[in-house]
Amino acid sequence: MKNLILTFLITFLSVNTYSIDINGEAYAFTGNVSSITLNESGGVINAVGQTGQYGKVWLTYNLKADNPGNPNQGSFAGRATAIDENGNRNGASRQGVWERKGTVMHFRSLDDVSDGNQYLCITEINLIDDSLIMSFFSTK
Repeated sequence: MKNLILTFLITFLSVNTYSIDINGEAYAFTGNVSSITLNESGGVINAVGQTGQYGKVWLTYNLKADNPGNPNQGSFAGRATAIDENGNRNGASRQGVWERKGTVMHFRSLDDVSDGNQYLCITEINLIDDSLIMSFFSTK
């Protein structure tokens, strides 16, 4: 019994060591899809919008429909580039998963930004009106 409890505690503590710590309020990003291109492995979605922290932002989602059990979900990798009012530029690599429920696509990603920030991003794209809403949370 002691070994079982010790194993549980070690496992629990090691999992917490590698967990993501979300800090503070979510930042908001709103935008619109500027293009969608379909290909044999999935497709590419491009979007543009505004966020207070980074200014104007361009996003690319390179979608893969790589879940053989469900054609309405998969993974993606992408990029973001932002220019603020002072001309400062930041870029980010983006990677995560997506799913489509009806007319809305949902994305969950981890983004690594050139200014040293890392974010957990939750995004919804409405395929009917091409709107994009993202909440992103700092992990630092």
